[in-house]
Amino acid sequence: MPKLKIFSSEIINELKNKLESTDYIKEVYSKSSPPLEFDVEKLLVTHIEVPIDAPILQVKDKKTYYEAENAIALFEYLGELNSTQAADMRLWSTLAHTKFWDYSLSRWNSIEKTDRYILEHWFDSKKGGLAALRRNSISRLWWAAYLTVAPWEKDSELEVYKSSDRFVFTKILFSQQQIYFDVMERLFGSNLRLRICWLHTLSTHLDKVTNKDNLSKALAKSLSIVLKTKQLEALPVNQLEHLLSTLADDCVKSINSK
Repeated sequence: MPKLKIFSSEIINELKNKLESTDYIKEVYSKSSPPLEFDVEKLLVTHIEVPIDAPILQVKDKKTYYEAENAIALFEYLGELNSTQAADMRLWSTLAHTKFWDYSLSRWNSIEKTDRYILEHWFDSKKGGLAALRRNSISRLWWAAYLTVAPWEKDSELEVYKSSDRFVFTKILFSQQQIYFDVMERLFGSNLRLRICWLHTLSTHLDKVTNKDNLSKALAKSLSIVLKTKQLEALPVNQLEHLLSTLADDCVKSINSK
């Protein structure tokens, strides 16, 4: 398989500098094909081997409809990157501007595109770090799959959730946009055991309420409050699940009583 080539920092800086022009943004970030000109010799060859044909990521009117499928397809295309590769914004900026331009344009289409908007979804946010990885149109998909794929392979205690579907938790994560937000933006989302137990518990309680977003927000808030006074990361999965189930039951009662 060929090795993936990515933009150099020089190319990316050149593209970013052009965002100072509102006319440039309107002209370029509205076309069906990326009208980019860059020196091929400035491309960097990575150690990432990928199939010749990239997957076609899909977008419907409801923009989040195919997010789980897109995340899975992208993860299977790129494979399990090492930490350095996965945090390299040059990789994600390149993919957003080349192989997955159509997806990025459709998914993050906005009448009022600003330089900040373009930076966040095609490059990286000013905050950098995890915030940038969560907002870039392509990195967010890969990271979502990476953080949820077959968790029982990384933590033997999570084998109680083992499924023939390695991406079962990726699908739960993307089943509601609010769920994605609560996991990716909350501190507990950075811990594998907490993340997976929270997703499992939430999934078993969603049918008990009408407003699923409210339950996700409430359960995320409840767990975050508990974590301020208790260390839960090392708890056995059965104890953690019991705690989360109790929290979820309370959240359901509160929501349904209103």
